[in-house]
Amino acid sequence: MTETRTFGQLVITETDEGTSVGVPGEPMRVLESSPEALVEFVRTDDFGRYRPLSGANTLPTGWKVALSEQLPLDQALEIVYPLALAHQRQLAQGALRVVPLEDVLARQSGRYEDVGNLSFDGRARVVETVCGNCVRCPVWDSAPCAPNDIPCAEPCSVFVAFCREAVLWEADPPQSAPPDPAVPWAAFEEPGNELRERYLSEMIWTDEPKT
Repeated sequence: MTETRTFGQLVITETDEGTSVGVPGEPMRVLESSPEALVEFVRTDDFGRYRPLSGANTLPTGWKVALSEQLPLDQALEIVYPLALAHQRQLAQGALRVVPLEDVLARQSGRYEDVGNLSFDGRARVVETVCGNCVRCPVWDSAPCAPNDIPCAEPCSVFVAFCREAVLWEADPPQSAPPDPAVPWAAFEEPGNELRERYLSEMIWTDEPKT
């Protein structure tokens, strides 16, 4: 008998022989059942790019790892999605400390001090672009969060970095470019960055470019 359930991008599979976690895809690779091997493996995506956001929908595909005494389920989930289980418990108990976007933007300084100038529409597009590509549920944006969802308590540093670029784009909309998987996932200033191009496509569709 085989039972499966999902946790973010992960599929947890329970059989008579044991339990494994992984992400579907072909060819299927079997990783060494150790914390060190899993930590190293999930650092990069299918294109070999570093994954700066643990919740991003960019986990490598086509792999699984058997759970063991050296790698129990809770530890495997913590490696892939740090604090996910703790935040689930805290949300269920009403103890999760949620920090609103306005508070996060207001405390920025230096090269990020202008992020608070991003328009309301621009902020909504950043949520759609960044959070829409992350398995964590932005409860700080009043998003509904089911019991098995992974809550996000406050906007992350990747979100803030994208907001900085979005402020610049509002002032001087750049030309869009075809998405390029060779461009690092968080290199938002570079033409071809997949999130940049997704945001700009929505911006150009709804706003008149400035001249």
